[in-house]
Amino acid sequence: MLGFVRDMLMTSSFGMGAEFGAFAFAWVIPNLFRRLFGEGAVGAAIQPALARQAKEHGEESAHRLFARFSGWLALSLFVLVLIGEAVLFTQFDGVKSNNEQGLMVLFTILLLPYAMFICMSALATAPQQLHGRFFAPAAAPVILNLIWISCLAWGAFTTADLSRPALLGFLCVAILGAGIIQWLFQLPGVRKSSYPLRPSLAFADGSGRRAVKAFLPAVLGLAAVQLNMAVDQGLVWSLVGPEANSFCYIANRLLQLPLALVAISIATAAMPLFSNLAASQEYQRISRALGRASEASLLLITAAGAGLAVLAPMVLTVLFDHGAYQSADTPLLSLTLRCYLLCLPAAALAGLLTRVRQACGDYRGPARAALWSVPVNLGLDVILLPKIGVPAAGIATAAALTVQVVILQSGLSKLGISNPITLTRLPRLMMPALAAAGSAYLISLLMSGMAELLILPTAIVVGIIGALVACRILLPQELNLLRSRGAGLRV
Repeated sequence: MLGFVRDMLMTSSFGMGAEFGAFAFAWVIPNLFRRLFGEGAVGAAIQPALARQAKEHGEESAHRLFARFSGWLALSLFVLVLIGEAVLFTQFDGVKSNNEQGLMVLFTILLLPYAMFICMSALATAPQQLHGRFFAPAAAPVILNLIWISCLAWGAFTTADLSRPALLGFLCVAILGAGIIQWLFQLPGVRKSSYPLRPSLAFADGSGRRAVKAFLPAVLGLAAVQLNMAVDQGLVWSLVGPEANSFCYIANRLLQLPLALVAISIATAAMPLFSNLAASQEYQRISRALGRASEASLLLITAAGAGLAVLAPMVLTVLFDHGAYQSADTPLLSLTLRCYLLCLPAAALAGLLTRVRQACGDYRGPARAALWSVPVNLGLDVILLPKIGVPAAGIATAAALTVQVVILQSGLSKLGISNPITLTRLPRLMMPALAAAGSAYLISLLMSGMAELLILPTAIVVGIIGALVACRILLPQELNLLRSRGAGLRV
């Protein structure tokens, strides 16, 4: 929710112009690392390895594995950031003309080191979540948003005559500081979980090598959503224009609400369960847990996405139509958001399917599925962006993620896991979404002419009631599971 506050301040301060577009493009790489590592690649590679190591060789062996992985990850990130900065500085001359390309390079130089600290912060969440500690990992994005909001508020109320590029540069420095604080905030939780804080660069046995070999495929397997969105941003910049990146940025940010509250939350909670069950080779229980998690995620995220699609123009007006934002941008931004919302069902299922396969030791299958999705997205972007503009990016990403889900689901049987969603169940799981969208749309029509600040919350409440009524009629058992402790994941 704080993310919406920060985005409201961003559009109010900078509008949807080229300067905001340059920042949005510069934020792609560090944000890609943040989402990749913070939302599961580290956990997908490390949590199963730590659980297996503790079960087979004891807790001390798991602690040594974590220390060694910390050392090699820190060293690798430092080298990558150093190389990236060297390459960026060769392009730095363009900033002297204060054009969009130069600003993008400058902002990227300032933001790139953030990737190193957020990845180390994400690594520190793995042992915490494996031992049931979720508070500090969940607080990390809150810290980022609070510092981001404070920086923008200072820029709005300071008496200093700062230009927009100068304020954006100051914001980049503040974000880097937030990354350092996010990492430091995780360290007490690591210590309370009895894991070491001091990294190591030695691997005394094969366990560390196995974890490292699993790491890159784990990153690729969970990277599809973020890689495809990064591809979108790059092609939108070149095929549509720098200012169009701000539309992608805001649409992606709104997409993160249902993704974070539903898909990522369920997948994050399920990953330690998958890892521990896989370590004990309890594949029937994994199948039941995956089925319940998939149905819960699909049920909730389609209802949320349908409601947001219906109310998109009103949501954008209430959240962003202030300050430098131009009302004329709302129709295009609404269409862009609606196209990106098509990604939600596939993104939710892909996250769970990837995690369960990785928990069972299959890293290459999810990596191949993710890699297949990227050329699909790339090809559709190249074909559609010049014809229909920035909304095409959402259509391309949705199609690519659907391909990924089909590939992921086709390989489950080889692991002894049942398919979590059947075609006969889909109509019932989709009905609450139709009820939510229809109820929200109807009440917004009946209240037309009233203040949007009154219509919007009323429509949201009515949409939720519509979805709950549909669940009570069509899915009573699933509704009871969702209401019970553990969101239906208990097995």
